[in-house]
Amino acid sequence: MTRDLDQIGLDAVDKFITTWNSRDPELWAASLNYPHVRPSPFGPIIVAKDAIEYASRVDFAKVIATGWDHSEWDYKHVIHTSPEKIHVAGQWSRYNVDGEVIHINPVVYIVTRIGESWGIQARFGSDHAGDNDDSSGLEVRTFKLIEDFTNHFNNNNRQACAELLNYPHYGIGVGEISEHLNPADFAMSENKITIESLQSLQTGKKSLNMGLDITIRNDAGSHPFKAVVNVTLRDDHLGIQAWSLLNPDSEEA
Repeated sequence: MTRDLDQIGLDAVDKFITTWNSRDPELWAASLNYPHVRPSPFGPIIVAKDAIEYASRVDFAKVIATGWDHSEWDYKHVIHTSPEKIHVAGQWSRYNVDGEVIHINPVVYIVTRIGESWGIQARFGSDHAGDNDDSSGLEVRTFKLIEDFTNHFNNNNRQACAELLNYPHYGIGVGEISEHLNPADFAMSENKITIESLQSLQTGKKSLNMGLDITIRNDAGSHPFKAVVNVTLRDDHLGIQAWSLLNPDSEEA
């Protein structure tokens, strides 16, 4: 690579914020890769097939009406890298013209390379819980959820796995997104999964982003992967909403 992968990931999310602050829907849409999706615990989840469709849904007037003047990073750091996909955790705040914070949003960004173009393929939203909120109970439930899903997956229990997801459910690839609209859509592979490590990256009142080190075993052998998993509480159901895998040892194409 001509540039460091960490820097590529940070440049991609910086472009996202810079173009957002421009108030230009087309410019902002160009910071993304497509198809694009933003899973979250709230409202409908829509997959935009291209930049034209995405830009057509952007309403800066509605955001400006909240008192928004600009957005800035609170933090951003790279979690996992590969030559075609990078996971970046970030949190930005919206400010009014007086420099007061009016909204805070933690997100994990799935940055992908399509051809020679790097952009954000998906954004895993995690609502901001606030400094005084105790989210430990939701974290405990989420750890058990992921462990239960893994156990059922390894035992080929498709129905039990499907019941632990939230719908629509998304798997984020490079230049593609798999979508399951309901439990009947969910299909399993013959792989077996071992969780090597599991940590909470961002925790809100109704959603969490988790980071995992996993080993996937199949007929070709054992392979290490990194993953981020978005878990949401939608309609009073705690489930896995979306996920993204990358192979840190893959070679540049």
